[in-house]
Amino acid sequence: MSAHELDHVAFAVPAWGRAGTMLHRELGARFASGFTLPEFNPCQVALAEDMRLELLEPGSSSTSFIARFLSENAGNAAPHHITFKVQDISAAIAGAQAAGIEPILVNTEHPLWQEAFLHPKDTGLGFLTQMVQTSEALEDITAANEFTADCPWEEDPSSPARLPVVFGLVTDLQRAEHVLVNVLGARRQQLPEVPDGEPAASIFRWPEGADLILQESVPGAGDSGLKALGFTAADEPWAGPDSPGLLELLGAGSFYPELGIRISPLRIPAPARSG
Repeated sequence: MSAHELDHVAFAVPAWGRAGTMLHRELGARFASGFTLPEFNPCQVALAEDMRLELLEPGSSSTSFIARFLSENAGNAAPHHITFKVQDISAAIAGAQAAGIEPILVNTEHPLWQEAFLHPKDTGLGFLTQMVQTSEALEDITAANEFTADCPWEEDPSSPARLPVVFGLVTDLQRAEHVLVNVLGARRQQLPEVPDGEPAASIFRWPEGADLILQESVPGAGDSGLKALGFTAADEPWAGPDSPGLLELLGAGSFYPELGIRISPLRIPAPARSG
């Protein structure tokens, strides 16, 4: 199997502070690492069970690809990519090539962080996909180097929430399933409850990290990409893909411009009292 974990979701943001403050306030997310580079400045925040979200702000270079990405989105924050951890980056690259996908931005020079990306036009997923081979947390790799940056927001002792589900839309669910199952090693389950008249949806699972739910977009709409993060309190029961009304819960969240995505509480209504 290629990937063993959906490790994190990355967002392009104008600056860390606004998004990080919101994530700490709404989800109890805690600053894990941050460093600065000419092309981009990455910052990771940690949630329960060590699920991560990543904030990417423009670096100091005038050619920063994050600055360009934001410019193409009218300066607004937006989802940038999803990262999967793999056991063997060479095998993962070979698997993608065998499926007719040529990885881009391949970099295997760093012994602790080897990566390759799959372009959304090649996968049909609607978002950039990163494959990473690493045995270390990013903060351990970057600790005490000259580029390390401090947390730019204040944190209280609040407990981080759990982020068990990431939701997105795709224009061709069958093509997306092929990539996720045959290239990225997902275990696919059909979502048991899809409201009448809505397009099909599937849930993709890995041994670790979040699940990914993808639903086919309405024909002709052409809409695709990451749309929602589904969360629960860390101590709240979570029934996984068998949770009733999961799509409705994901669609009922509030849109947060700090990330360019909905954040949806997956609170299952309590049974009605009888008598």
